[in-house]
Amino acid sequence: MRTTLALVGALLVPTLVGAAQPEKFYYLGEAKLSSPTGQPMGAQVILVEKIHDPDHSLILERAIVVEQNGSATERAVRLTVKSDNTFTLTDDAATVEGGGKLFGPPWHWTYFKGTFTAKNGVQIEDENFMADDSVGAARKKIVGPDKKVLMYMDMTLKSVTPKTFEILKAGLLKK
Repeated sequence: MRTTLALVGALLVPTLVGAAQPEKFYYLGEAKLSSPTGQPMGAQVILVEKIHDPDHSLILERAIVVEQNGSATERAVRLTVKSDNTFTLTDDAATVEGGGKLFGPPWHWTYFKGTFTAKNGVQIEDENFMADDSVGAARKKIVGPDKKVLMYMDMTLKSVTPKTFEILKAGLLKK
């Protein structure tokens, strides 16, 4: 009987622990907006939940963006990761799509560069610097359908605890 239990345990345990749990990250930060000539155009507060799910080749980013007038909007994007460290991006509202490349060790990437196109013809050239899980920085160049630069977004993020994230999220979405 002990031999049978040991054998069953030896066969089942690797199967049960084989699936990696998605890794979650939480951030609070700011996106500073500037004109093509560098003139400040205001800022947005950003609260982000980022989930790495290697078993499903997926990165999910949920963001709450607080505009200068205090209104908060929740947005979500999905990056479907391919084996060659490229990805495709879609959003839940079906308003943006595109793709790019991730650089660094898989699922611990340190940089990505992508180009995304909105349904209205606006193009977003996006670079993210992710060398440390506790901070993040990104630069987005927003280009109009006429190929003229509309603005730049320079984003900085700092990690927060899951509890802090939940408290801030509840407060922002309560309005």
